[in-house]
Amino acid sequence: MRRAVAGLILAILVCNVLAGCFGDGNPSGEGGDGDGSGGPSIPYTVDGIYTCIDHDNLTRCWQTHVPEDLDPEVAVPLIIDMHGYASDSTVHRALSSFNDIADEEGAIVVYPDGVSGYNMEWDLEENQAWNAGLCCAHSARDDVDDVGFIERVVNLSMEMHNVDADRIYASGWSNGCAMAQRLAMESSHVFAAVGCMAFYLITDHVDDYAPIPVMEVHGFLDQVVLYETTAFSVPFNEEMWTDPEAYDTGAIENMYEWGTHNGCSGPVETFELNALYSIQGFDDCEGNASVRLMTIYAAQHNPYSKDVDDGTALGEIFIGTQGLVESSHLVWDFVSQHSKNA
Repeated sequence: MRRAVAGLILAILVCNVLAGCFGDGNPSGEGGDGDGSGGPSIPYTVDGIYTCIDHDNLTRCWQTHVPEDLDPEVAVPLIIDMHGYASDSTVHRALSSFNDIADEEGAIVVYPDGVSGYNMEWDLEENQAWNAGLCCAHSARDDVDDVGFIERVVNLSMEMHNVDADRIYASGWSNGCAMAQRLAMESSHVFAAVGCMAFYLITDHVDDYAPIPVMEVHGFLDQVVLYETTAFSVPFNEEMWTDPEAYDTGAIENMYEWGTHNGCSGPVETFELNALYSIQGFDDCEGNASVRLMTIYAAQHNPYSKDVDDGTALGEIFIGTQGLVESSHLVWDFVSQHSKNA
């Protein structure tokens, strides 16, 4: 009897030490936070609809959409879809239609959140934003490590789900689109292709960039990130006013810039042209890293099918195409053609 009790006490002690039996810690049962520190912290926690980690001294969270009928034995694509400035993962999840695409095509979608900040000079709270380079707000000013955060989200998503490592894609809106293009440039080893809405590449070329396909969708009447230039885009950083490249970057210039990065040759081709939109770009590129610009003639800053529904007046300003142009589906048609093993 004493041996049995002693054995039970020993089992409880061991179980507590391993943090795998009691407490509300890690749903995966893994220990350590992945940074090599060997400390007691866990790699991620789940709080309601959010998964969260500690990254660069900040708590960073995201939402995940997994279609109910996915076969867990089949590796599926992963889409990282990022909200715009002053938005969040919940609003963006309802806006972008990637849940529907994932359900139709068999994919997993992750909706990460940027971080909020505080402007000491202006004494005001600043909205959630991504450090996409020249933009936006505190995230760029404080050089928030969003690239490292997203790469960790990808790695953890691959641990938690059966993800095809050759079919990982990035998308996003506005500031989230600029962030997606920064990921295309700096994390080209991770992503198979990028397709996003209403912003441009506003960070520098990196030497280890390996060409991947990129598509940008822009409303010709965009009143926030102008079709012609980023120089007057809001929310701006001081650099947006002083950097001469900002004045030279618009939708057309962005297409040509990616064409240069991807070693594309030949004239711009027109792949689709109708009364609502055009799709132009390059196909003769290094490593089949095609480049596309989709111009929606009557669209403003929101080129999605749906209106922004965030409970504010912005919903009346950022109206979508009302289903006339299913831009997210066209983006998916482009990126899903590409795989790292192709």
